[in-house]
Order: sequence, then C-alpha cells, then structure tokens
Amino acid sequence: MYRRDKDENQNGPNHGGQRDMVVREEQHQQIMAYTGEQVFAHTEEKPLDLRAYWSVIIRRKWLIAIVALLVLFGTFIMTSLETPIYRSSTTVEIGNESGNITSFDDIAMRNTGGQDYFWTQYELLKSRAVAGRVASDLGLVSVNQVSGNQQVSIFRQFTTWVKNLVAKIKEFFGADPVGRIDIVPLNPSSESSIQNHLLSNLLLETIRQSRVIRISYDSPDPNLAAKVVNAWADAFVNINLERRFDATAYAKEFLTERLKQVRANLEDSENKLVDHAKEMEVIDFEHKQEELLKKIADLNGKIGAIEARRITSESQYREMQASGDTGFSIFQDNSIIQGYKQRLGDLETEYQTNLKVYKPAYPKMVQLRKEIDEVKSKMAKEIDFIKSSIRTEYNTAVREESILKEQLDEQQAEILSLRNNSTTYMALKRDVETNRNLYDGLLQRMKEVGVTAGLTTNNLSVIDRGQVAMRPYTPVMQKNLLIALFIGLVLGIGMAFLFEHIDDTVKSPMELEKLTGLTILGIIPEIDMKLEGVKDIVELVRKDPRSAAAEAYRSCRTALSFSTTDGAPTVLHVTSAAMGEGKSSTILSLAVTYIHAGKRVLVIDADLRNPSVHKKTNLANEIGLSNFLVGKNSVNEVIQETDEKGLFVLTTGPLPPNPVELLSSERMEDFINKAAEKFDFVLIDSPPVLGLSDALVLASICDATLFVVDAGTTRKGAVDGSIKRLKSANANLIGSIFAKYGGNNKGYGYDYSYNYHYYGYGSDPAKKKAANAWLPRPDR
Repeated sequence: MYRRDKDENQNGPNHGGQRDMVVREEQHQQIMAYTGEQVFAHTEEKPLDLRAYWSVIIRRKWLIAIVALLVLFGTFIMTSLETPIYRSSTTVEIGNESGNITSFDDIAMRNTGGQDYFWTQYELLKSRAVAGRVASDLGLVSVNQVSGNQQVSIFRQFTTWVKNLVAKIKEFFGADPVGRIDIVPLNPSSESSIQNHLLSNLLLETIRQSRVIRISYDSPDPNLAAKVVNAWADAFVNINLERRFDATAYAKEFLTERLKQVRANLEDSENKLVDHAKEMEVIDFEHKQEELLKKIADLNGKIGAIEARRITSESQYREMQASGDTGFSIFQDNSIIQGYKQRLGDLETEYQTNLKVYKPAYPKMVQLRKEIDEVKSKMAKEIDFIKSSIRTEYNTAVREESILKEQLDEQQAEILSLRNNSTTYMALKRDVETNRNLYDGLLQRMKEVGVTAGLTTNNLSVIDRGQVAMRPYTPVMQKNLLIALFIGLVLGIGMAFLFEHIDDTVKSPMELEKLTGLTILGIIPEIDMKLEGVKDIVELVRKDPRSAAAEAYRSCRTALSFSTTDGAPTVLHVTSAAMGEGKSSTILSLAVTYIHAGKRVLVIDADLRNPSVHKKTNLANEIGLSNFLVGKNSVNEVIQETDEKGLFVLTTGPLPPNPVELLSSERMEDFINKAAEKFDFVLIDSPPVLGLSDALVLASICDATLFVVDAGTTRKGAVDGSIKRLKSANANLIGSIFAKYGGNNKGYGYDYSYNYHYYGYGSDPAKKKAANAWLPRPDR
C-alpha cells in the first residue's frame, strides 16, 4: 500500500502519526513566513478573555435588545398606571441630657448620653404609641382617610421589597438602618389598622455621624403627608416630655414615703445609743481609747530603750565574770588602772634593780616594798568599784524593765476591757451615722426633685418641619426606566450567555484548536452565493481567483505543503463529523488551486452512500469507483477528465450495498498506490465519520487526513467523537479546515482578523462588499 510503505520508510511502524514537535514548529514558522498570515497555535488558556465575552454579546445583540425593550415597555406601562406618591420629611435631634438649669441631675434622665439611649429613642419613634397619638391628633378614624384609591404597581412592590431587604441587611451588619414597617391592615376602621397603615408608610433614616433622625411619610395626598410627618415629630417630643414628668412625679412620691421610714429608723437608733451609754456609764469611748493607746505607745518606747540598756549591761557583766581582772576590756581601757599598772611596773623594776645591791631589809628596799603594796591596794579598790558599778547598772536595768512590762500589761488589759465594753456602743453609733447620712441624702434629693419638677427641659427637638411636596416622590418615570434598562440589559446578557452555553457548536478557530488539538490549515469564509452570482464556492474559486474564498484555499494549499517533512501529502483524505459541512466543496476547491499551480489532480468521490462530486462537476455517474472495485471496468474507463485542464474526477458510480467491504479491499489500496504514481495529488472525498466506518477505512490507507468543520453548525461533541474515532484508526490527522466562518448573520469573526483580499476589485462596490462581508473589524 502506498501510504503505509511511505510512512514506514520515513517514520517507522507508527505510520507517521506522531510528528517531531521541533519539526512541526519549524513548519509552522515557514507557513507564517510564506503566507504572511497568522496560523493558529496552541496557547495557554487565559483566565479571562474579554474579547470572547464581547463576541458573545455581539452575536446575541438582537436577543439582548429585545429583552431590554420588553422590560422597558413593561416598566413604562406599570409606572404609568401607578398612583403618584408624595413624600414629606422632617428631622429630629436626639441630644444628650444637658438641658437642666440646676446643677444636679434629673431623676428620670440619668445616663442618657450613650448609644443605648439613642437607639432606644429610635425604636420608640416607630412605636404604636406614637402612631396612635398621631391618629388621635389628626382625627383619623379610617384607613381610607390616609390611603385613598392608591394603586401600587408590581414594580413598586418589588422595589419596596428590595429596599426593606437592604435595610435588614444593613442593620444585620451594624450599618445605619433605614427603618420601614410594611404591615397590611385587616379592618380599615379599627384603631390598630390605622396605626399599621401609618407605620407601613413611615420611613426612618439615621444621619451618619450624628444624632439626627429623618422622619419621612409617603401618601397620595401631599398635604396629608406633611401633616402626618409633623404630627409624628410633635407627638414624639410631647410623649417624651410627659414620660419625664410622670417619672419625676413618681420619684417625688417615692422619696416622700421613703423619707418617713428613714426618719423613724434614725430616731430609733439614736435612742438605743443613748440608753447604752447610760448603762455603761461611759461618756466618750473614743477619747478614752485614744489616751490608752497613747500610753501604750509611750511604754513600748521606754521598754525598748531600757531593753537596749539592760542588754548592754548584761553583756558587760557576763564578760567581766568570764574574763577576770586581767582580760576584761573595760579594765584595759581604764586610764586609772592603766596608770596604777604603769606605776607598779616601775616600782617593781626599781625594786629588782636595788635588790642586786641591797638586802630586802634595807630601809630603802622596805620603803619600795611598801609603795608597791600601796599601789596594788589602790588598783584593787578601783577594780572592785568598777565591778560594783557594772553589777549595779545591770540589776537596775532588769528591775526597770520588769516594772515597765507590768505597767504595759496593765494598760493593755484596760484597753481590751474598754473595747469589749464599747463594741455594742460603736455598732449603735455606726447605725446612727448611716441612718443620718441616708436621711440627709433623701432629704436633699427630695428638694432637688421638687425644684426640677417645674424646670425640666426636653433633649428632643425638631430641626426642620415637613413641607408640602410639589412633585411626586414615586413613581419617577426616568428613574424607573433607567433601572428597567439596566435590569433588561443584565437579563438580556444573562440570557445571551445562557443560550451561548446551551449552544455547543464550534464557533471560532480558537475553540476548534482547543477541542481537536490540530493545527488549522485553512479558514474558509462564508460567501453569499446569490450576491456573487454563482451556485457554489467551487465555481467562485474557479471563476474568480481573486475572491476571498480562492485566497483562503490557496492559503490552505500553502499550509498543506508544509504540513509534513516531504511537503504536501500526495494522497489526502478529507472527511467531517457529519454531512453537509463542506467536504466536497473543500476537495474540489483545493483541486482547483492545485491545477492553477500546474499540478495534475485526481479527485475520488469515495462517498458510496451519498455522492455529490459528480453534481458539482456536472459529470455523469453511470460508472465509477464501485465499478472498478468489483472488477467490471478498468481504471481508464472510470476516471473522467473535466473542463479544467489537469483536473480528473473518479465518481462513485452505482451505489453498492456494502461500501465498507469495497473500500477496505486490496483492489482499493492498489488503485490508490497507482493513482499516486500517475497524479501529483490524489484527493479523496469520504462519508462522515460519525455513524459510519467508511472514513476510518479510507483514513487508514491514505497519507494524511484533513478534517472539515462547519463554523457555527458542527457540535463540539461530534467533533470530539470524530477525532477520537479517527485516531483510534491510526489516521494521520495533519490539520483541520474551518469552513463557512464569519458569516454576516453569525458574528463569529471577532476573535481573529484575516484579510484574503490582497487584490483590489476596482470600482465594483458590490463585489467588494460581498468579498469583505465575512471579515471582522481588525483589533490591531
């Protein structure tokens, strides 16, 4: 077989199915350099392709416009039928409690400067009590007095629901709320129904970074709206004043009763204190206790001093007893004793010196001995005196310490006794002081309440009164139409993308490349045959080589010449996913471009189920491929030559009952091999891939397979399934053809810009318009 032998010689046993990526990239660059056109390559998918989204909007622009117009028209009708509603607004300030002209606080209004107080007043402002006061002040006895014949449109009901939802969301996240209560009245004449209706048309708004609340009321009657909103502010202020006055009166009554009780308790505690003092015969426990504490403190000081003196004396006394007369430190430091010792030493030295000359009985020696004994006697007396003094000092200190400790014990015993006797007295005295302080405080507060009862000021004030509205607040035609236009556009765009998502056809070359993974070898524009005056695109390519279609197929021919390492495949198999996608037109158009280049081309119509080549070439189909494959006719008898020089066609002939068996026969392979040797190019038109196996058989015996996709018609699932089937049959898929791309009514031409009109069309505007109709606006 021709294709198999050729592939095995070039690429091994894999039939050339997987080409070297480097070679494929070089071929791709050669195609771009040769044709000057952009050939689609695989690129990484971008996270956001705005041009693709814009392309969807352009394609579905009429759907978006129709949806937007329908929403606008419906909004216009509903707005026209809606009853005009007027709004009047007033503002109320909720200030801190700082309006008293006295220096003390009011009982009813303590701690009223925080956020808790502000939000409490905010909730009270939309209470039923205020609504009932407003209805009473204005003499409203029926809901019809405030509602009238009001017609509320669906649009306003929807917007009201949205506003209430937004208010709840803001309040949930801690933002400044917009309070509105929508309550449907049950009995129009009941008091609760009137209050509910008033509350349902009331709107409260807090002014950011302030303590001001805007009160608004909606009504079909502008005068009634102003009356209600002003009456609402006045009722809120008056109710606040009444509540404070009632609180002050209640406080005064409570303080009067409490003051009587505290006075009785004070008198009772004083009597108990006096009786206990008489019983204990004590005038002043506290003064007596202070004197005893002072004496104890003095005794503690004296005891500390005498203890220090006693310790010193005892230390000297113990040292004197332990060291004797010679080692005692006081004796060594005494100048008198040291003088006696010095005199004694001198006399003994002199005595010993004279003893060498005189006898002890010698008068001089006797005199020296007498002096020595006298000095010793005086020194002994001095030592005895010092010992006696130390002993006396120690004994005196011990005795004084003992006396002071006895006195301290006596004082401590006395103060303990005094404290035991004064415990009850001090408890009664504290009770008297507590009752007296409580009585004085209540009496002072009683006087303050009496003064503030007539001097209370209100911290709530009306800043701006509500005015009669001159124009309706709602409905606003312009506002509603703008909102409707926005909603209509959003809805239309959403429906456009929904339809686009549902539509799974291949719409652009980029989608085709991503889906198949094949290089797009040609993008064939959709041509208006009536405008061109031809029956099909093959005739246009043959008659007008300068047309957009001819340029596109010449570009495809050039791309085919670089699709393999040996140039354009000699035996090219063309197929598609389904019928009617342009296989036959592609085969014949490529054949025309090849013969214009001086090549001999054989076109084989291998669609033995629904042939069409003979119709497009105006040839007879009595004999053809089927006759040759069954052996009835020779090759020369079945091949027909057309009017175009170099173009030969082999039609199908009679349709056989078993096309697959004929196409898979050895006779078919031999014929293709011989045709490849005789002709420059052999182009084979086969049946569609899906549902049939004819294309798979032909793909396995041809050099290469070219896949044709109809833009905006072929479904992605069909393309994906066809590619998988062809690959399973070891087909050499070299690329794809994107046919009928960018028609006037499809809008698929935004992604890429191709201009095959290198040649001009002179002054013929009709042809120029027809040729350029498929081209999108260039983006660069």
